[in-house]
Amino acid sequence: MAATDLHAQLMDGSITLPLIKAWEKVTWNVVKRGDFWVIVNCDQWAFTWLILSKEVKDLERNGEDLAVWAELEAEILWSDVVTDEGYYVISISKLKQEDVWKRIVAQQESDEIITVIPTEANLWWLLVDMHGIKWFIPLSQLAPIHYPRVEDGDQEKIFDELLKLLGQEIQVRIINFDEDARRMILSEREWLREERQKVMDELEVGKEFDWVISGISSYWFFVTIGWGVEWLVHISEITFGHVSNIDWLGDVGDEMRVKVIWLEDGKISLSHKQLKPDPWTIIPQQYGVGDIIAGEVVRYVPYWVFVRVYEDINGLIHLSEIGNTEEGVRSLKLWSVVKAKVILLEPHNRKIGLSIKAMKEDEGGKKADKESAKK
Repeated sequence: MAATDLHAQLMDGSITLPLIKAWEKVTWNVVKRGDFWVIVNCDQWAFTWLILSKEVKDLERNGEDLAVWAELEAEILWSDVVTDEGYYVISISKLKQEDVWKRIVAQQESDEIITVIPTEANLWWLLVDMHGIKWFIPLSQLAPIHYPRVEDGDQEKIFDELLKLLGQEIQVRIINFDEDARRMILSEREWLREERQKVMDELEVGKEFDWVISGISSYWFFVTIGWGVEWLVHISEITFGHVSNIDWLGDVGDEMRVKVIWLEDGKISLSHKQLKPDPWTIIPQQYGVGDIIAGEVVRYVPYWVFVRVYEDINGLIHLSEIGNTEEGVRSLKLWSVVKAKVILLEPHNRKIGLSIKAMKEDEGGKKADKESAKK
């Protein structure tokens, strides 16, 4: 009904205005909206009111339909709230808060798993704002896969990791709530407690599992299984050889098969390398003292050069076995492939000694023998 028709009917008495009281729940229709406001009416244009910008943003963030002609329920604020344009103000969020809070109480009492979407973050928690009701997820209550693991404790990096969780759906349980302040503490870890217990019940020494790398530090891989259980694999249990950079062995999200090698009182030790044959049992079958090996230069330390000879096993070349010249050292560039002679092989001590000088001396001797033979 147009506003002019409504006015005529009011004048001739064919219709009367309904009585709307402050804080009364009313059904409205959206009739116009701008970038930061929405105008609604009820009872066929009998009343036209305004939803302010802050509430518009909150409603849209929580999935409310504010398209033109959409129907929604709202409460009337006190009649002295009037804009400069003469519009009275209504509030939908206050009505939504009551519905949300009633649902929260029921979910908390039934220990229900709920889905939330974080809207803000700081260095201590994620914040979920549902129509003005504050929900907090402390960092300590995040699942292992979401925990911002930053080795050097750089706060800027931690904050950047938390920002990645904004807008994502996260499943949680309510672990504490304040009815007076209408604030709650949520836990993603508690959502996983049944799964965690199930995994822990299945763990046995000697059993193998497919875990996922959830974090990396200087000497450890953090690995998770089923999101709920996270443990550590030390670099010494990842590979048999020396590794100067653990990042070479895997990335976050990679799958890693591990073996349970110790289990006591809920604490476990895991190993990846024990699922592979020990390379020190294979190397003596392939090489012997006097053999020539081609390998990649992977590391330098004072007086020594490390050359990869088999998978991640390195042989060592002492400075004196390079030729003891500056030119000889410079010739061994990082990641270049060099040839060297095996001069020491002690599998029980896990040592391989190599020599470039001895190889060149052998080549020089063979060349001299050939020249002598020609004479």
